[in-house]
Formats: sequence, structure tokens, C-alpha cells
Amino acid sequence: MNEADVIEQMVEYQNILLLGVQVFFTVISAYVVAIWVFLRHAGAGLRLFSFFFLSLVLAFLGRIALGSSQVHDGFIATLAEIDRTTGLSPTGLAALNNSETGLDALIQQSLSGGLAIVYVALFFLTFFARSTLKSRANGPA
Repeated sequence: MNEADVIEQMVEYQNILLLGVQVFFTVISAYVVAIWVFLRHAGAGLRLFSFFFLSLVLAFLGRIALGSSQVHDGFIATLAEIDRTTGLSPTGLAALNNSETGLDALIQQSLSGGLAIVYVALFFLTFFARSTLKSRANGPA
């Protein structure tokens, strides 16, 4: 595999990563709307099922993210190998430098931390915040 192929694959990786982030925000947004519209009036069984399903979806997205991260690490290793043998173009050096400075790891850690915070918040809203989600039509909370 040559440098141009690796860089092309890394661009595709970034496209997939952005699509995954888009799906994540769509799922979370839909779940927040579901809490406000339906789940705040639902019984414990429906809330438990909904949160379980949300957990499955997020676990699935997390597994995809982990797998794509491992592929990304393979791309970086390939670029490092090409750099040792024949040298890299400025684009290849920029991609390799991005990995070596820890920027990729920082982004992954930020996403993981954000997911954990959102997951805990949705757990709270699903099971314990029924009284805080009263609509304005019912008067002041």
C-alpha cells in the first residue's frame, strides 16, 4: 500500500467517524425528545425497556468506534513504516504528526468522556427526573 492509498483511506476513516458522531447526536436528540414527550408519563417497564434499547444502540456505536480506532492505528503504523523506508510527502507527515502529538487520542478521550456524561444524565432523566420534567401547562414546577 502506498502513501496516497493510506491517506485516502484515512480521509474515508474521518468521513465514517463524522457519520458516527452524527448518528450519536441524532440518537441522543431523539431520546431526549422521547423523554420529554413520552417517557416522563410512562411506567417503569417502558422506561426500562427504552433505556435498555438506548444502551444497546450506544454499545453498538461504541464497538464500531473501537474497531475504527484500531484501523486508524493501523493506518498510522503504515505511514510510520513508509516514512522510515521512503519518506512521506507533507500531507503524510501532517497525518503522522497529528497522531504523534496526541491530538487523535485527545479527541477519542473527549468523545468517550462526553458519552459517559451523557449516558449518566440520560439515566437520571429516564428514571429519576419525572418531577423535574413537568410541562408549563401543569403550572410551575
